Amino acid sequence: MRTRADLPVPVWALARHVGPAARAVSAYKDRGRPDLAAPLGVALAAGIDALRAEGEIAEASERPTVLVPAPASGRARRRRGFDHVRGLVDVLAAELAGSVPGGPVAVAPLLEIRGRVRDAAGLDARARSGNLSGRIRRRSPDTLIRATPGAPSTVTEVLETPATVLLVDDVVTTGATAAACVGVLGEGGLRVDGVLGVTAA
Repeated sequence: MRTRADLPVPVWALARHVGPAARAVSAYKDRGRPDLAAPLGVALAAGIDALRAEGEIAEASERPTVLVPAPASGRARRRRGFDHVRGLVDVLAAELAGSVPGGPVAVAPLLEIRGRVRDAAGLDARARSGNLSGRIRRRSPDTLIRATPGAPSTVTEVLETPATVLLVDDVVTTGATAAACVGVLGEGGLRVDGVLGVTAA
């Protein structure tokens, strides 16, 4: 898909952010339906299967899959009572690890938002970029990574192991958040293979 922000990697989404898909994402993140992480995570896994089948990303048996959740602000996490993207990624990782044929999977929460940011709803691409400028940071190298056997389990191993690295988010709107995240990861030496969202607005 095309994004208004300039992104150096492919961006994929399961559906447009309209109708049932938009209502499901909204209910999950803002309307007290954390149980929807399960079907949404399973749908993301099916999306990765489709990307592999089309040759867009490497097969599971060829290299480990590293999933990086897009970060939420502390205020957003407190308001929702949970980290909604991390919830999706945990389900996605479990689904990929349990599939046949499977492959090593790591969940790498390498990014965080520091400082105050405005609610991005209603902001255009330039305003979203300015809102996030300098606020998305790499977490400490000591950050724990949850991984299955065979997957990199430390930040150092993620940087040194050839892997399929995907940034995962719930909604890709202008692409500003994804661009900022990909840029920060790249500055830290981690090449991102693509961005995967549940929906695209």
